[in-house]
Amino acid sequence: MKNNKLPNLIIIMILTLITVIFWVMFTIYKSFTDTPPASVPSEILEPIIPRLDTKILETIKIKINP
Repeated sequence: MKNNKLPNLIIIMILTLITVIFWVMFTIYKSFTDTPPASVPSEILEPIIPRLDTKILETIKIKINP
């Protein structure tokens, strides 16, 4: 009786090939369906000054109470 089984190396190579094919397909799908990152204006990205500007507060007070 002769045993006609594929060698283990060929089975591993076939499974690896299938894995690589699926990996490439999912990567291509993700690249087409992924949304680009939102662009944020530079004035929003500027650091916040942690002190109160009293001149601005006075001008606001004058504009509110004429």
